[in-house]
Amino acid sequence: MAKGTLIELLLAAASRPHARCLRRGQRSISQIRNYALAHPKKDKPSTPSEGADPLLGPRKPGQVPLAVGIDRNPENKSAISRIPIPQGVKGERFVPSPLARPLGLQTPPQPGQNSPIDQRTWEQKKADFTDYERAVERRQIYLRTFLRPYYQEWSRLDKEFKGKSFVANERLFRKDKALYFPNMWGQTLSKNGQGPDGGYDTTPALRGKVSVVGIQSADWAVEQVDTFLSEKANPEMQRLLKEHPGKFQRADINIQDNVAKAFLVKLFSGRLRATIPEARWDRYFFIKLPRDVRLGLSDDIRDAMGFLNTQVGYVYLLDADCKIRWAGSGHAWKGELDSLNAGIKRLLEEANEERKINDVPANRLRNILAEDIQVPNPPMAAAA
Repeated sequence: MAKGTLIELLLAAASRPHARCLRRGQRSISQIRNYALAHPKKDKPSTPSEGADPLLGPRKPGQVPLAVGIDRNPENKSAISRIPIPQGVKGERFVPSPLARPLGLQTPPQPGQNSPIDQRTWEQKKADFTDYERAVERRQIYLRTFLRPYYQEWSRLDKEFKGKSFVANERLFRKDKALYFPNMWGQTLSKNGQGPDGGYDTTPALRGKVSVVGIQSADWAVEQVDTFLSEKANPEMQRLLKEHPGKFQRADINIQDNVAKAFLVKLFSGRLRATIPEARWDRYFFIKLPRDVRLGLSDDIRDAMGFLNTQVGYVYLLDADCKIRWAGSGHAWKGELDSLNAGIKRLLEEANEERKINDVPANRLRNILAEDIQVPNPPMAAAA
């Protein structure tokens, strides 16, 4: 195709009237004017709560408003974890509800998952680029992200409950019903260098031990996590950490939702090292939220694990298999610390029981080898 022909096509496409052009706007204004003349204002106008739109009339059954296509949670519930969430409108009174179902993913986490590094081959990139269904899905996600208000998460931090998303479960989720904590990838606070790709996976650091994970972003979220895990607020958990150093641990995940925040956190990492014990530096991860929908910690994963607001602090209690057995959010309420500590003790007991079961064959073999087995002497040949 010649260069001049291509330029003419681009100019024709640019001059093509859009659906929201001035002509369409003028026609819409004339329709509104005619509607106003045909329907004069009454003393008691119909309110939006009656299910009627002031211009389009009553909504038909099954008709979906435009906001549903933009908002990820049109029913005021998270799409996957089904946790009620506030609208963030003025005058709303939102009361957090207790967790009614386990949080997490269906499949066990593996190192390398949810990494922000694109490791696809050229063939895979070409196949994804030419896949129409994936292109439509990415387009919808980009549109929802673009139209999402910048202060949406801040508007959901009400003064009474301070952004608490849900109330922690009183008892542990059953092991056979619990779901998995996702793998994340990022740099750590350690001074010993990072991994070969510039970071580490969280799964190797969490697997094999009972772990309590605190997820925070800003100072507001750090204060909320401290109400669960700090030595001042929960001395019982600190005692368990000291008594079970090889079985129970704490990990922290610092969420960075934009480039500027990631730069500031890295710039002041020395201040973080001064406030955090050195033994926890290897388990303090910096996780960047991705700008690409195919990489990193996606919206669906955050929804599945109950991480609904990046400005709120969350606490997760994991067993040795990285299953979420307990979860809390926001500031700790009365009774939540007791349920957390009871869950930690119960998971430590489960770990000891599993260890005894796994050590039974070895103990039996050791006992057999320790026994003094007398081998009978071979029979003497009969005398000739």
